[in-house]
Amino acid sequence: MKLAEGIEVFVARKRDAGVMYKQPEAMLWRFHRHVGDVYLSEITTHNVATYLEANRKEPYIWQVKYQLLRRLFEYWAFRGVMEPFVMPHRRVRVRTTFIPYVYNHAEIRCLLDGTAKTHKYRITALEAKVFRMILLLLYATGMTPGEAVMLKRADVNFKKRTIAVYEPRSRRCRNIPISEELCVILRTYLKWRFGSKKTNDHLFVKKSGRPLPTHSLQHYFARLVRRVNVRRRDGGPGWPRLSDFRCSFAVHRITEWLREGSNMNRMLPALGTYLGQLGLHSVERYMRLTPERFRKPLLSLSPQRGRKRWRDDANLMQFLATL
Repeated sequence: MKLAEGIEVFVARKRDAGVMYKQPEAMLWRFHRHVGDVYLSEITTHNVATYLEANRKEPYIWQVKYQLLRRLFEYWAFRGVMEPFVMPHRRVRVRTTFIPYVYNHAEIRCLLDGTAKTHKYRITALEAKVFRMILLLLYATGMTPGEAVMLKRADVNFKKRTIAVYEPRSRRCRNIPISEELCVILRTYLKWRFGSKKTNDHLFVKKSGRPLPTHSLQHYFARLVRRVNVRRRDGGPGWPRLSDFRCSFAVHRITEWLREGSNMNRMLPALGTYLGQLGLHSVERYMRLTPERFRKPLLSLSPQRGRKRWRDDANLMQFLATL
């Protein structure tokens, strides 16, 4: 059996099991282009090693490709198509801490304006109004991209000024309050979105009317940041990500509360509840990303340094229960 046929059958079995397998399939076909359409029995350890070293500066991608190729070879070795394959020496995993990026207001405006040019450059299959509304919603509410693409028309309650947010993994639901300004923007969007004869009830769909998957949205955004040239200013690796809107929302809210002199013992747990997280531990990472002048008083509220647990405050727990 040749490599191309082996990849096709392997990917088909994965999809029959309900796995999308889009990115792994792309990696397998890149390996096919690297070694050519040879017989599976002719693939050598050196072929695999040279393919893996193409991403030697990205340890995570190296590990992903290693595991993917190992599963492919184990699959066909188990079926007797090839001999048990000897993989190259595996790298020692290096634990890395990725620091999310905090957008400033000028960069957010640049990204929002850039959505109007996506049709001109053909970088997305989304309507400009849909793309812009998604970015606005992510920054205004701090919800994740996965939560945003699951929203439906019935999830928005203008009377109570709330949105029902469903977490993709746990399927739990939380109702978050939204501002009057966001209500006005959403009303205008919904009037445009459902004014036509489209039957799909999702808030955000492609131009074809089909629901928008998270990975497609992330792909469109990756092309957008490169088109408008919004780069990281903190020296971090890579380009800003769509999920960084959640971090930006949290950091901007914390900074605003500190400037207003708000009670952070109350507001920080409330922020965690709003984002669907629990406890100060979950929002502590955002404290470290606030401006330097605010960092010292914020760290004093850390659960690891504070003397009193916020859960022991009865008034605070009653306040959180009303959110």
